[in-house]
Amino acid sequence: MSAQDWFGILGLLVVVSVLLAGLRLYQNIAKPAPELVRKLFHACGGLFGLPLPWIFTDVMPVLLLGLVIISAFIALRFVTSLRGGIGQVLFAVKRDSIGELCYIVSMVLLFWLSRGDKLLYSIPLLMLALADTAAALVGEEYGKLQIRSSGGHKSIEGAVAFFFTAFFCVHVPVLLWGGVGRAESLLIAVNLSIMVMLAEAAAWWGLDNLIVPLWGYLLLKSQIGMDAPALTADLLFVTSLGTIMWLWRNRTTLADDTLFGAALWGYIVWSVGGWRWALPPLIQLLSYATVTAQIPQNQLRIFRFPVVLAQIAGSVFWLLVYRESDQPWAFYPFVSCYAANVAIIALVRDCFAAPDRHWSRALAINVGKGMIVALPAILIMDGFTLRALADLGACFVAVSAGTALFYRLQPELTTFPVDGPRWLRQSLIVAGTSVIALLPYLRSAPA
Repeated sequence: MSAQDWFGILGLLVVVSVLLAGLRLYQNIAKPAPELVRKLFHACGGLFGLPLPWIFTDVMPVLLLGLVIISAFIALRFVTSLRGGIGQVLFAVKRDSIGELCYIVSMVLLFWLSRGDKLLYSIPLLMLALADTAAALVGEEYGKLQIRSSGGHKSIEGAVAFFFTAFFCVHVPVLLWGGVGRAESLLIAVNLSIMVMLAEAAAWWGLDNLIVPLWGYLLLKSQIGMDAPALTADLLFVTSLGTIMWLWRNRTTLADDTLFGAALWGYIVWSVGGWRWALPPLIQLLSYATVTAQIPQNQLRIFRFPVVLAQIAGSVFWLLVYRESDQPWAFYPFVSCYAANVAIIALVRDCFAAPDRHWSRALAINVGKGMIVALPAILIMDGFTLRALADLGACFVAVSAGTALFYRLQPELTTFPVDGPRWLRQSLIVAGTSVIALLPYLRSAPA
C-alpha cells in the first residue's frame, strides 16, 4: 500500500473516532432517545464512507480499514468499561443486532464489487445511510400501523419513509450521472426503492445493513442497462405481486415481514426465469392455507422469514442451475420443490387434525394436494403433450418420495411440529428428492 493509502486509513479512523466522541457528548448533554443517536451514527458513518472510491484505488486498504473498525466495534460490545461509556452510542438501544458489523462488511463488499464504478458504489450506500435511517426514525416516532412480525418493531409508516428516501437516493444520481433517459431513471428509482424496501422490511437482527446495499447493487447493475418497456414490465410485476401478498395477509400464517421476503423472492424468480417460473411459488403461497386441514387458533403460529428460506432452499439451487446453464429441464425439479412443500405442510396439518388416519391414506391425500402446484405449472410450460405427462409423472414420484421420507423421519408428527429442526429437515428432504423430477431428462442432462 502507498503512503496515500495509509494517510487515508488514518484520516478516516480519526473521523470515525471524532464522530463517536461527539455523539457520546451529545448523548450526555441532551439525553436524546437512544435510537436517534444510533441512527445519527448510522447516517453519518455512511456519508463518511462515500468518498472511499475517490480515496482508494485498491481493495486492500479498504479491507484493512474495515477490519480495524470491526475490531473496535467488537471491543465496544464486549469490554464492559467501553460498552458503558462511548459504546452507548451503539448499544444503548436494547435489542439483539449485529447491524454495526454488517454495515462495515457491506461497505467493503460494495467497494470490491463495484470495481471503481462510483455510481454503483454510492447509490446503495446512500440508500443504506439515509433511507434506512429515515425508516427507523419515522417508524419510531410515528409508526402506528405495525408490520405483523414475531420479533422486531417495523411499521408501514417506516416502510413508506424508506421508499421515498431511497427513491431520491437513486433517481438523482442515475439521472445526472447514469447515462440513461429520464423515463428510465424514474423507473429504475421506483423499481429499486420498492424492492429494497421489501428487503429491509423482511430482514431481521441487523441483517438489513447487509441486504439493503448488496441487493440494491445487484438490482442497479442489472436495471441500469434496461429500456423503459422492460423496466415497466418489472414494475408491473412487483406491484402486482406486492398487492397480492398484502390482500392475502389475513388468510395466511405468515408474518408481514415474511410476505415481504416472499415477494422479494418472487421477483428474483421472475427476473431470472420469467413468469412461468414465478408460478410455482405463487401457487404455493396462495393455495397452502386453503387446501390443507384447518388448525385450531390456539395451535397457529406466525412464521417469520427463516421459514420462507426453508421453503425456497431447494429451489434456489435449480434456479441457479438454470441461470448458469440455460437448460430448461431445471424447471421440473424446481416445481417439485414447491409441490413437495405443500404436500408436507398438508401432511403435518392432517396428522394433527386426524391422528388416527392410516399412513397410506394420509400420504395419498396430501401428495395429491401438493400436485395442485405442479399440474398447472407443468401444463403451462409443456402444453397438453406427452412430454407433459412424463414430466408430471416424474414430479409426482419426486413429491411422493419427499413426503414419504418426511413422514418417516419427522418425529411427533401428531403434535404439529413447527420448530427449527422440522424446517431444516423438510428443506433438506425436499431438495434431495427433487432430483427425481429429472428422470425424463437423464440422457440430455450433462454429466
